[in-house]
Amino acid sequence: MIMDEAQAKKAITTFFTKHKASISATLSKSTGGKIYELYCLAKTLAWLRSTYGAHIQLVNGTSVSFKASPGNINRSQSHFVVRKGPRVFELHTDIQVRTLGASRLTGHVDLSGYHEIDLVLIDPSVANGEMPRHDQLVLGVECKSQAKFEKGIVKQVLGIRRELSVLTYPQQSILESCYGGARHAGPPIGAEPASLYWLCYVDPKGDRYSDSPGYFGIEFKNWAP
Repeated sequence: MIMDEAQAKKAITTFFTKHKASISATLSKSTGGKIYELYCLAKTLAWLRSTYGAHIQLVNGTSVSFKASPGNINRSQSHFVVRKGPRVFELHTDIQVRTLGASRLTGHVDLSGYHEIDLVLIDPSVANGEMPRHDQLVLGVECKSQAKFEKGIVKQVLGIRRELSVLTYPQQSILESCYGGARHAGPPIGAEPASLYWLCYVDPKGDRYSDSPGYFGIEFKNWAP
């Protein structure tokens, strides 16, 4: 079902109410792109809950925080704790992630050493105030609200994927290894570290570009509110 903006806002609000989060203030200040990011956040959390039975808790606030610009982990701002048994991860928005290339270098690394990802599920060992390293990322989600899907988007996500991992034999994702037993967790990941990386978009034409990136563990998701 295709929703208009008002219906999408209602769907987002209904979801976050279940997590005791009031996002009316967030929605009132959000652009179209941020509203879509909220929609993808709701869908991602719902997937974690339905696929793995994960318990999800919003901490440090009653509304969802979106940064004016990407930054490092700041646990004084609202974020989600995702838990199943003893294994805990954190889901943050608009985070800079330190690249694989930067981790292999010594000394100062220039602006190429990190990339912004809209939604990140990370290991909680990331120190507060720091940016996650590529090997501390469990799931990265890019949210593209453009009405027209263009091939440049594919080039962008392929580049970021290359900076998160190296190509290897297919294996269980980090998330599946930790939470396990899911019937619909997705295909094995041909990457090391085996992080999940999703590209979410509105324009269904994006489906035409999914085959080759899928080989590198990029999942295309036509999430159209």
